[in-house]
Amino acid sequence: MPAPEVSARPIAWTGAAIALTVLAVVAAVFLLLRHWDLPFDAERARLSYDVSIGGATLQSAPQLDLARYRAEKRKLLETSGWVDASRGIVRIPIDSAIDILADPAPQPMPSETREQR
Repeated sequence: MPAPEVSARPIAWTGAAIALTVLAVVAAVFLLLRHWDLPFDAERARLSYDVSIGGATLQSAPQLDLARYRAEKRKLLETSGWVDASRGIVRIPIDSAIDILADPAPQPMPSETREQR
């Protein structure tokens, strides 16, 4: 009978060493728990108080808030106003902005604005 290519003895010794290591770790945990007088059940893991993690709360009917939000954004798009008066930045309606950008013949700038540039 030909000799096997893989020897079973090293595999058996490795398996036995793994099993003994697992048993030693379990025994060590058991002894440490006993030494520290800790119970072995899950009750020791329970907290004596309730833990609540605050987070965002969901609305039961967000449609009104969404409608208000969209109306506010629509108003910003359709009206003009100051963005930053100290720096001279204004907001113009979106339709006017489109017309200005789409106009093939740009309007001349006022003379005082040209001088500031």
